[in-house]
Amino acid sequence: MIETLSIRNIALIDELDLELASGLNIFTGETGAGKSVILRSIGLVLGERASADIVREDTDFAEVIASVAPDDEHPIWHTNSDETADPVLKGSFSDILDPSDAVILSRRITANGRSRCQVNGRLVNLKQLQALGTLLVDIHGQHEHQSLFRTQTHLKLLDDFGGNSEAQRHVGKIYAQLRTLQQEAASLAETLKASEREKELLEFEIKELTSAHLEEGEDEKLADEARILKNAEALRKSANYVYQQLDSGGSEMGSYGSPLERLKDAAKELIKLSEIDDSLSELGDRLESSLYELEDITSQVRYYSETIESNSMRLDEVTDRLALIAKLKRRYGNTIAEILAYHADAEEKLETLHLGTEKQDLLQTEIDSTIQEAQRLCTTLSAKRQHVAQHLSERIEKELRTLGMDKAEFHASVRLMPDARGPFQIDGQRYAFRADGMDDVEFLIAPNVGSEARPIARIASGGEISRIMLALKTVLVQVDEIPTLLFDEIDSGIGGKVADVVGKKLKELSASSQVICITHLPQIARFADRHFRVEKQVIGERTLITAKSLTAEEQVNEIARMHGGEETEIGLAHARELLSEK
Repeated sequence: MIETLSIRNIALIDELDLELASGLNIFTGETGAGKSVILRSIGLVLGERASADIVREDTDFAEVIASVAPDDEHPIWHTNSDETADPVLKGSFSDILDPSDAVILSRRITANGRSRCQVNGRLVNLKQLQALGTLLVDIHGQHEHQSLFRTQTHLKLLDDFGGNSEAQRHVGKIYAQLRTLQQEAASLAETLKASEREKELLEFEIKELTSAHLEEGEDEKLADEARILKNAEALRKSANYVYQQLDSGGSEMGSYGSPLERLKDAAKELIKLSEIDDSLSELGDRLESSLYELEDITSQVRYYSETIESNSMRLDEVTDRLALIAKLKRRYGNTIAEILAYHADAEEKLETLHLGTEKQDLLQTEIDSTIQEAQRLCTTLSAKRQHVAQHLSERIEKELRTLGMDKAEFHASVRLMPDARGPFQIDGQRYAFRADGMDDVEFLIAPNVGSEARPIARIASGGEISRIMLALKTVLVQVDEIPTLLFDEIDSGIGGKVADVVGKKLKELSASSQVICITHLPQIARFADRHFRVEKQVIGERTLITAKSLTAEEQVNEIARMHGGEETEIGLAHARELLSEK
């Protein structure tokens, strides 16, 4: 509820501070007294459009401040956690709103038309103020802020009335689940599409590396082999020369034989000497051991010289292999180890891409299954809504008759939303799917016999709109979450018995919601819990709008004025009688 309202420099208002009651607040006054200015001020602090001409002459700015105290269960405290919360509000005020304190809304409009909005002292933009305002106050009359003009609220009201809120939340969850799956599938499809060229490249690289049959250290071994093959003839000649020097008795050795033969002779002589002198036996053993080693070396050198040969075909094979390895190093790594690691990584990436295609198929299967379940839930919910809509329409029409709209026909329209690209298909027709289901709900009204049922927003009469909303609020009082209702022109075109019924309905409504009403009828004004009289007064050289909360006696005088225009004894007596009956 709105606890206090402070208005500065709005039109003919200088300073006006009002304390409102939690029940029925009535504003009365002569035509043109300024009641609509107060109403406009409330609209401004709730986010309605404003222009510089609202600022009082010779002032720099106009300002409206409202202190609002929603109850502990109000949706305003849950905008951060509620999945259905307005995205404009979600997370915006979680750190500055406290259920133990009032919510302070303020709006300042400068003389040049600039606007500044605040919630609990924090600057917010106009959209945030509007979103917050729609949760706190419903304005009904010729005003843009009223919920009756916002068809998106009609579906929620219908579901709340029919007890379908839990089913709608279930639909919302499966909608979110489907959106997540679809987004994942779209992202995967985009990734796979972008990876198609990468896939082709990976397949080429893997084929090239697999056919190479590389082995770690192979390049070093091949380099050694190539070096030997290139120098085979020189190696053979050198090895043969070494052999000849060690164990050849050719003429170049003279008459003494080869070095190996001479060493054998020397060893024999040393053995003979050791038989005479034991001290030479160790030298004999060492020479004999060296002789065995030298004989082995000579044998291996001979074998090497005999086996090594020039092989141009093998040299070409090794050279080609080394060239292939060098090419692969330029592409994939500086060493064979790095190339093999790249090969393994490429195979893993390609496997991932193949798995991505499989995952895409699995995702599509899950999406199809989710759509089937969602369609089942939405079809069931839609059928329930059709039934509830019929019941609601009958209840509203009954209320409208008591409010003087005897011929009005109300219709809560529930229809499926056709969509050529929608996920649901029924009887060959595709339909859309939203977080609240597959239905488009709109309240339609035909005020007079023979007139076509049209959206409530197209009803010209502010009085009719107010009475329609009063009928709606009366029926939906237990499920409506907006704590404050403001009615303007609700008495337009009515009087007598109907006016009395309207007053009683407002009074009943004020038991569960704060109601603010502007009226010219005493039959309505008499039900006020707090009665304000709005006047224009000349103060000094200026005309100013004032509003005063009336005492019990002052209310009697105001009711008498409204009833007959004069505060006579008869008028006052009649006013007291009206007030006593409330």
